[in-house]
Amino acid sequence: MAMQRHSILVGKCYRDAFGATYRIVGFNGDVVQCVLYHRTERGLVEREHSDSWADLLEGLQGEVECPPAA
Repeated sequence: MAMQRHSILVGKCYRDAFGATYRIVGFNGDVVQCVLYHRTERGLVEREHSDSWADLLEGLQGEVECPPAA
């Protein structure tokens, strides 16, 4: 079940069905800015990411602890 827009807060982290974690940085209109974390064979990778609300919410499973700052 997808999360609802009103439950997403700036500064919090959320995990998707594939295990990626999103830290919400901000949003305006239909665009959400976040930092995307995912694991590779080299460790945790972090990159800036933006997505539409619809696409982001479709895959989110729930709130999680944010990874430690790099």
